Amino acid sequence: MINTGSHLVAKNLARFKLITFDVTDTLLKFSRPPEMQYALAAKRHGCTDLNEPALAKCFRSNFKRMAREYPNFGKCSTYDWQWWWRTLVMDIFRESHAHLDHERLNRIADDLIEDFKTSDCWTKTEMADEILETARVHCKHVGIISNFDPRLRDIIGVMNLPTVDFIVTSYEVGDQKPGGKIFEHALSLCNSRVLPCEALHVGNTPHLDYMGAKQAGWSSVLVNIDSASEKGVSLDPEINPKHVFRNFSEFIHVLKTVELKW
Repeated sequence: MINTGSHLVAKNLARFKLITFDVTDTLLKFSRPPEMQYALAAKRHGCTDLNEPALAKCFRSNFKRMAREYPNFGKCSTYDWQWWWRTLVMDIFRESHAHLDHERLNRIADDLIEDFKTSDCWTKTEMADEILETARVHCKHVGIISNFDPRLRDIIGVMNLPTVDFIVTSYEVGDQKPGGKIFEHALSLCNSRVLPCEALHVGNTPHLDYMGAKQAGWSSVLVNIDSASEKGVSLDPEINPKHVFRNFSEFIHVLKTVELKW
């Protein structure tokens, strides 16, 4: 357990009345790659000749296509989020394993929609509990802002993360990060007035989290930045390298030892 009473931590966070966190790859991450989870679901329905690399390739291409054609899990279309995920799953398997019949694909899709609500599919990132506890000690309001569908509340519940004041999903708000409305909505959920300059958002994606929060008038930090994205982060002149951390352990260490300039 970290010393959340550190004087320097308090000084670094003194200006903030609200701290919010992204979820996927920030507080939580998949316990196994999506293609492996898809293969496990298919095997439960008698599919044994599964090619996981093919599933992974089809997942990436079809997820991008669905996000482009039906943004925000279909929120502004005539379809709902469950249709969105069911269609994605079916298209992935049709493209990678064309012999699967519609009835079996439908059962696999239904299983996966439920599977990803459970703790079997998720694990906490390192020191996720500690950073939430630190935020709770030093700030009046702590929340979650995520581009996600309504299952997020179930997921947060089963993962036993420390309590937050609110959970904001893009689907329910009708706006995705980096859009400003989702950040405005988070401010409106605080039980006392919080100005944008009094809010800090913590996430792992430069465009959606860091720049989205900055454009909304908030402060922002990037965490859990892996080697694949470090080059892009370092080359972006709008991202302050002093606000980029490899993990929560590094972020907490800096909060305790360095006076940050926001």
